[in-house]
Amino acid sequence: MDRSTRTNVIIRIRASALVILFALFSVNASGQSETSDFARIGHAAFLSTTVSDYQCVGINPANLGFVPLTDIFELATPMEGGIERRRRDFTFTLLEGGVSAHSDALGRGGLFDLIFQEGGVTFSAAQKTAAAKAFSGNGVRINADVFVVGAAFQSQHFGGFALTIRERATGTFVFNDEASKLIFEGRTSGYFDSVAVNFNGDTIGFSTNPQYFSKLFNGSVLSMLWFREYAASYGVKILDIKPVKLYVGATLKYLESYAYLDARVENGTFNARSALSPFFDINYGKATTPSAIPGTSLAPVGLGWGLDVGATMEIGDWTMSASVADLGKLVFDGNVFNAYDTILNGLSSTGFDNYNIFEEAQKITGDGEFFKWSGLQTADTELPTRFKAGVSYFYNYRWRFGVDMAASVNKAAGSIEQPIFSGGADYRITPWCTLGMGIGAGSNMGFFVPVSAVFSIFNGTWEIGLSSRDLITYLVSKQPVVSLAVGFLRFRM
Repeated sequence: MDRSTRTNVIIRIRASALVILFALFSVNASGQSETSDFARIGHAAFLSTTVSDYQCVGINPANLGFVPLTDIFELATPMEGGIERRRRDFTFTLLEGGVSAHSDALGRGGLFDLIFQEGGVTFSAAQKTAAAKAFSGNGVRINADVFVVGAAFQSQHFGGFALTIRERATGTFVFNDEASKLIFEGRTSGYFDSVAVNFNGDTIGFSTNPQYFSKLFNGSVLSMLWFREYAASYGVKILDIKPVKLYVGATLKYLESYAYLDARVENGTFNARSALSPFFDINYGKATTPSAIPGTSLAPVGLGWGLDVGATMEIGDWTMSASVADLGKLVFDGNVFNAYDTILNGLSSTGFDNYNIFEEAQKITGDGEFFKWSGLQTADTELPTRFKAGVSYFYNYRWRFGVDMAASVNKAAGSIEQPIFSGGADYRITPWCTLGMGIGAGSNMGFFVPVSAVFSIFNGTWEIGLSSRDLITYLVSKQPVVSLAVGFLRFRM
């Protein structure tokens, strides 16, 4: 491999690293909320009232207080023994979780190109115009949630404990009409009414009526957040007066962040900050920062803390749940930059050549292009706090029905743009197989059909599960929600 080829490979790896993160281990893909919650295997349309053990971390820690019981599927008779599964107090997993991507701008094929970084195609002028039209007021949202390791113990008397390490990432890229044209058409956009050649011989598009970013990009959002979460959770039953049981719980989190970008224009106000690990080798032009991290390692650029609190109530066969997840903040002190509002006058780029957004993004972050960067010593942000609630009904050991909702409490990077609602049913076909299916809507996804399956083998010791947010995506190309959460190493003892 010659030096030029090797350099191109390194650049491509770095530019693609965030998407590779989103597709961790190439087996996962969506979320019950925008920031991950979908990645709980074996659960489809509702989670808040049903997930337990380590799987309830990030959703409702009160469910750790559920007391494990022996499952009885058929009662014994004088002639035959019954069918039951003994209670399991300890649960453990490795590399369980999922990733999602959904878009109201791209069809299924374009979304797959973005996910798998198929950057070989070069758009024609007509294709760039079509892409600009498709992204006008629309965008792409990507989320990931992977349990590197998770363990929980739920006792018969003093509640349940869980320890987890998770990788979490989310990205939202939404453009208004003008931003979409500038990004995909570059200097050929109608905004530029003049052309000149600079001293380097580069063709530059100029505007004789230049505008500030805050006017041009109003309504646009470019946000991204990736952090590693170390969490300790506890849930306990605090009331048991028939037919009422009440559980409460909390999760404390320590966070290490590797990527942060939050650029948005709202109501004519432009704000943009960035803190990215040196591994990504992002081009900030001539800007420098006092918080620079040397080298090319995957070093953390920020630390933080988080808190989840929740409560669950059982009244007979009905269960109600409410929680607030991701209270807290991150403080960045590595590679921190701020982009300031300025006039967009000239542009040399001819626009994105394909849907490989992460590789093409260098065309708008680099020297002389859209953003003008300055360095910062530190910056901080709130976590994308969400409120969750749900209700479910236990009909019998085979059937359970439920509804769920999730909504953002703030507008931090990774927040849900619109509330998400879903409902459906879980059906236990046999003691070793449970299926789930439902319908949902929200967060720019239109209607989606979540499905799930979990297989319990070796008398319930080993569970294998998968979930997908949207079955329709594999049948219809428009507004795709590419999603799959998988777990092969879930053990209950």
